[in-house]
Amino acid sequence: MRINNTVKITSLVAAGLLALTACGATATSTTSGGSEPSSSSSSAASASPSSSASASAGSDGAAASSGSYKAAAWALPITDKGDKLGSMKGDSFSVDIYQVATDVASKDSMFLDKETKENLLKKGAPIVYVNYVVTNTSSADIPLSHSLVTPSAKYSDWKYLGGMPSDSSSDGFKKYGLSSSGMKLKEKDPFVLKPGESFNIAENFGYTPGKEAEISATMTPAAADGKLDHDKKEQAKTTVTLK
Repeated sequence: MRINNTVKITSLVAAGLLALTACGATATSTTSGGSEPSSSSSSAASASPSSSASASAGSDGAAASSGSYKAAAWALPITDKGDKLGSMKGDSFSVDIYQVATDVASKDSMFLDKETKENLLKKGAPIVYVNYVVTNTSSADIPLSHSLVTPSAKYSDWKYLGGMPSDSSSDGFKKYGLSSSGMKLKEKDPFVLKPGESFNIAENFGYTPGKEAEISATMTPAAADGKLDHDKKEQAKTTVTLK
């Protein structure tokens, strides 16, 4: 899905989240920045749902694994359906990126442009589902917390701090056989990712076909006491172009 491009950073406080300012007494929040970016415009793509892969999803997400990946015992089945946009690598893990489907947002997001008050992802706006397959490429077990590996996409011209808003409804993930959590229900941490094992986790965001997006994935292993071992934090980055 992408050209490999490895980057290690010392800290990443809130990848994938918007820097928000509370908007009055309502639950809606605002971001600092200029006018609403093109990624929230419904004119960028057809409002008709489409998918480059079909899947019958159960209550946990994907119904069955596909491809040559070996799923960890605690992980949901892995899907490699869709268009592979590229890959990226950290020191001990890799991420394959798949564009699975396009659809429309089921509701307005919680986030507004601070100045224009325009919603950054309106109901009915086109969205794209992207699936990330994470694999342990090292020779050692990697114990993970519930945060697993955190992926985040951001268009290269995104004007706001943090990541982009998404449609939080679980219906779309189930519809395309995807999961935003990556793990089976009732599994307990640490989630040990053994060498060669994989898991997948998906997200959605505003869709503009042919647009360049920067993708990052942050992995912070769990220490023996269950807390995050920030000294071993890794990050991988790459840039892809949506289909």
